[in-house]
Amino acid sequence: MKISVASGKGGTGKTLVATNLASVGDDPLLVDLDVEEPNDFHFFAGEVIDEQPAYRMLPAIDESLCDRCGKCAEICEFRSIAVLPNKVLVFPELCHACGACILLCPKKAISETDHPIGKIVRMSNGERELIFGELAVGEAMATPLIRQVKSKIPSNTNAIIDCPPGISCPAVESVLGSDFCVLVTEPTKFGLHDLDLAVRMLRKIEVQSGVVINKYGIPGIDIESYCRDNSLRIIGKIPFDRKIAEKYANGELVTDERKYLPFFESILDNIKEAMGAT
Repeated sequence: MKISVASGKGGTGKTLVATNLASVGDDPLLVDLDVEEPNDFHFFAGEVIDEQPAYRMLPAIDESLCDRCGKCAEICEFRSIAVLPNKVLVFPELCHACGACILLCPKKAISETDHPIGKIVRMSNGERELIFGELAVGEAMATPLIRQVKSKIPSNTNAIIDCPPGISCPAVESVLGSDFCVLVTEPTKFGLHDLDLAVRMLRKIEVQSGVVINKYGIPGIDIESYCRDNSLRIIGKIPFDRKIAEKYANGELVTDERKYLPFFESILDNIKEAMGAT
């Protein structure tokens, strides 16, 4: 079972939920797909057992074969190639590595070259494992690295997937293929606004979801009414508690304290119940 943990906005407690759910599950693999700023390893007491560089394909132009016909620039939807009278320019930041230019070049003057985009790290503490990607500084696109990290998840493994916030391409790619998505929100105006965006995104890609309300109890927006009106299942409520914030800030699992364990155990039980009801 692949459970993704997402949110419409940052700062709602997505990593809090993901890391602590992984600690109460049936030895699941924890996967951090927030590759621009991975931080699950702060809550994972283990050692690095594998580290691999990650690459994406970029077109390389053989100027001796190229006749400047302009076909590559014409078919590139992302305007990552410009054909000048004496040279063909490739803009790596715009290239989506679709391979169309290579396939359609009449002179076969374009080939693939590997462009480093970051690394994929695997950690273990003897009982559980963590996989995360770390995007190289200056890289503009996270999605290729996210796809590569996802490819490292064994098909027969239970996984808790910590997704990047928002509803942009990295968030969508992270959630795709999940059996269930936990949407973490907070009772604030921004929390409700961005929760609504995330709900619409998940319905568009047809991923089943449930809502966890973090910082529950602070005066603010009525998230529960929104969930009722939109037929959303509330699968957990995590109280607004200074002790939880302190443990999180110190890189500690909240579930290390027995009194907080039931909050996350019930979320996992409610996910199983929600999936069984479909």
